[in-house]
Amino acid sequence: MRQFVEHLQETSSLRDAVVIEQVPGAASWGCYVQCQGIPQGSVLSTLLCSLWKVRPVPVLLLRLVDDFLLVTPHLAHAKAFLRTLVRGVPEYGCVVNLEKTVVNFPVDDAALGGAAFVQLPAHCLFPWCGLLLDTRTLEVFSDYSSFARTSVRASLTFSPGFKAGRNMRRKLFGVLRLKCHGLFLDLQVNSLRTVCINVYKIFLLQAYRFHACVLQLPFNQQVRKNPTFFLRIISDTASRCHSILRAKNAGTLLGAKGASGPLPCEAVQWLCQRAFLRKLARHRVTYRCLLGTLRTAQARVQRKLPRATLATLEAAADPALTTDFKTILD
Repeated sequence: MRQFVEHLQETSSLRDAVVIEQVPGAASWGCYVQCQGIPQGSVLSTLLCSLWKVRPVPVLLLRLVDDFLLVTPHLAHAKAFLRTLVRGVPEYGCVVNLEKTVVNFPVDDAALGGAAFVQLPAHCLFPWCGLLLDTRTLEVFSDYSSFARTSVRASLTFSPGFKAGRNMRRKLFGVLRLKCHGLFLDLQVNSLRTVCINVYKIFLLQAYRFHACVLQLPFNQQVRKNPTFFLRIISDTASRCHSILRAKNAGTLLGAKGASGPLPCEAVQWLCQRAFLRKLARHRVTYRCLLGTLRTAQARVQRKLPRATLATLEAAADPALTTDFKTILD
């Protein structure tokens, strides 16, 4: 197959193409039985994972299919659970991937047969299924490390179609709603500082997605031809996020007159404007017509915010907290 593709490259103008091998091979004439593991996508995977039982002790066990998270204040329970994972169920061929096993407590190598784990500090942001859990406060952050060295365009299904602007707006607000999960926005779960950090990162990812959509717009629908439309998308992004924040914190007064309260709409606007300015300023040629208006709007909002609130927002928007975004390719 490789020689065939090389031949095509040398003898024809093969470009922007995917070559698929459809010639029947030897494997087409045989039947094979899988002797180890479960086929990917099999219903057996979730069924077998549901057979796991934990004794009623002070333990929180979370599971997403076959990804377990054990939280307990008792080190002995954590070590017993780890020994069970290492031992597996040999009679059923059930084992865990030790290279993907993460702990934040000291492990006695001798007692566990020298098994190698990912060892994290006792106090850390513990990763599990796209979340980062603070092991001291149990606050929840979103894990953006999966976006490192990847293209946002590759992960965002966007077809401009006939009404490209409307489709872009619908796509952006759809993914925004999915990212605004209550785990990140609930002030009963997280501190105000953590919620502000989560909101700022949501807006920063949204700015990357905004840019990815702009790159796919038709040539005759450039930003400079209708800057008001694109500024409205940014403004409505802040408004929609604040509406979701209020819904996730029902019964809590987030803001009042004079931009008072723990998280008024002006604070959310400031975080949104700061996030979009950080991203769009890296592409000045494309967004020159938006940057000045965005800076003016942020300065106007900033004058309304109390000094303590502004300090919290500036700390949440610290570039040191968003290093994962620096390696995104778009």
